Amino acid sequence: MDECAVVVIGETASLAAALVELLETEGVGVVAVRDLQEAETLAGKGPVPPHPLLISASNGHYCPTARRWPEGPLRDSELVVVGTRDPGLRSTGRLHVVPLPLVPSEFLNLVRELRSHSQSPGRAPAPLPGR
Repeated sequence: MDECAVVVIGETASLAAALVELLETEGVGVVAVRDLQEAETLAGKGPVPPHPLLISASNGHYCPTARRWPEGPLRDSELVVVGTRDPGLRSTGRLHVVPLPLVPSEFLNLVRELRSHSQSPGRAPAPLPGR
């Protein structure tokens, strides 16, 4: 999986830029987008596989990506939400919540682990956040 199998969604642009830089420094192929809809449009086209690892950079009190993701075409992708203050989000199933301050080594280990099995068949459906 040397293609850009990681898509960073920039709900918080400055946080997204930092995550992209960290991932690129580690040699991870990454594509940055503004929102989940743009990620859905790119999935399966060009360097982005049909089920990329999604990373939402979101330090707000509400994470639109996590709320919309389980019902969209990328629901079979893993989703990592970094920095959210959304009280309804907890790590479960393919949803992984990473708090700030970010511990780079732990974050990179999670990304490596999720990338290694992101194309695995037969995974359970995405959980609905906050439900």
